[in-house]
Amino acid sequence: MTRIVQICPVGFEFHRILEGVRIHPSNVLYLLRSFKKEVKKGDPDAKLIEIANNYVEKLYDHFKQSNTFTEVHVRDTRIISYTEAIRELCEIIKRELDMGDVETIYINTSTSNKLFVSVAMYVGSFFPGIIKLFYLRSSRYTINHILDEDMDKEEIKKIFTELGMTYKKEGETYQNIDIPVYPIQILSNENQIILKTLNEMIDEDNDWITFMNLLARMGEKEKDKTIKMKYSHHIKKLKQQILLEEKVHGRQKSYKLTEAGKILGLIYSYFHLDKPHVSR
Repeated sequence: MTRIVQICPVGFEFHRILEGVRIHPSNVLYLLRSFKKEVKKGDPDAKLIEIANNYVEKLYDHFKQSNTFTEVHVRDTRIISYTEAIRELCEIIKRELDMGDVETIYINTSTSNKLFVSVAMYVGSFFPGIIKLFYLRSSRYTINHILDEDMDKEEIKKIFTELGMTYKKEGETYQNIDIPVYPIQILSNENQIILKTLNEMIDEDNDWITFMNLLARMGEKEKDKTIKMKYSHHIKKLKQQILLEEKVHGRQKSYKLTEAGKILGLIYSYFHLDKPHVSR
C-alpha cells in the first residue's frame, strides 16, 4: 500500500490536528509530543505539560479508533531545540523513504512553534517532490477571550484545557494554506562526505579536526599529494559557503564546522543525495 504520511507537532492544539487530517487525508500519522527530560516538583510548566500530554492521548485514541490510519506513532521530541528537531524530522523521513512506498509526507506547521516551522521548511527543501507543508488559519483563538470582560476565567480555562490555543464551532472550518518548498542546491558527493565526516568527528572539548585526520577518517591516503589537492579544492568551496572554518599552525591545517555546517553535516549523515529528491 502506498504510504501517505502526516507529521503533526501537537503543542497546544487539538482541532487543528483533526482538521489537518481531514483536509489532507493520510494513512500514516506521527504525533510529535514536546518532550522535557525532567519535570521537577513545583515546575511552572508542569500543568501545561499535563494539558499538552492530554491532547496527545486524546488524539492518539481518536485516530486509533477511526480505522483511517494503518499506523499511528507518538514520538517524544525536543521541539525547542533546532538540532533535535532537525534530527527528529530526518529520522522520520529516512524511516519512510526506507519503506520504499511513500508517496507524500505532509507536515502540519500550524500546530507548533516558529522554530519547528523553520526546521520543516529547511529539511523539506531537500525533498520538494515528496514533502508538502501546510498551515491552517483559525478565526477563533482562546487567548482572545482573556480580553472579554463578560467571560469567566474558569470558562476560558475549560476551553483551553479541552481544545487548546485555537478551536472551531460546529459547521466551521480552518482555512488551509499550502506552503511552497523550494529545492535546495545539493552539494557534491565529496563535499557531503567532508561535512558528514567532520560532524561525526566533533568532540565536545575540541571542534578542530586536522586535515590529515580528516583524510584518514574518510579512508583516503592522507600522504598522497593528489588526494590532498583534490580535497583541498573541495574544502575551499565549503569555506566560501561559510560551512567550515580553517586554522593554520605551521604546515598543519585544521578545520571545524560552522553552525550551518553542523546542521548540513547532520542532515547528510541521514541522507546521501545526488540530486533533489523528486516524486515518482
